[in-house]
Amino acid sequence: MKYLEPIRAFIENTEIKTFYYYIIGYLGTVFVLCCLLIFLYFSSTSSLQKQIKRINNAREDEVLTLLEKVLYVDQQRKAMDAIFSQDTDFKIAGYFKDLLTKLNIKDKEVAEEASIIEREDNYRETELNAKFEDMNMKELTELLQELEQKPRISTKRLEITKSKKKPKTIEVQITITTLLPKTVEAT
Repeated sequence: MKYLEPIRAFIENTEIKTFYYYIIGYLGTVFVLCCLLIFLYFSSTSSLQKQIKRINNAREDEVLTLLEKVLYVDQQRKAMDAIFSQDTDFKIAGYFKDLLTKLNIKDKEVAEEASIIEREDNYRETELNAKFEDMNMKELTELLQELEQKPRISTKRLEITKSKKKPKTIEVQITITTLLPKTVEAT
């Protein structure tokens, strides 16, 4: 109790009017501090709620984007399955040889190599690398147009260099691929 004695003596020695001013000042300070704490609480709560809404909106947009991508992939898969069902016995090497004969550029081909790449999904990728010499741009564009017309084939890589042997001709290295279901043997 000896700690409270100086406070008690201070209160007894002050005038009542001054004591009321002290009380009003103390209560006013407590009231202002409480108001400040309430303001800080509600402002931080408001900013957190805005942040939550922004995050939820971003999450919803991301979910919609993912759903659109899933639908697109499903459409592409259905299209590929339809293409596979139309031509179950497709051989990329045979098709490519027939195409070169049709375009009359079989003699321009220097090398051809086919390989099979196992994929993680239900498909196997057949890749055909071909090298041509002494081609002109017209022959190359005709070849590329014909390859583009076949939905089963995609051009993976194309390298064009100026021929060192013959002037006004080019050397071409092209890689084309196709997908086959894993149940079908590819060559």
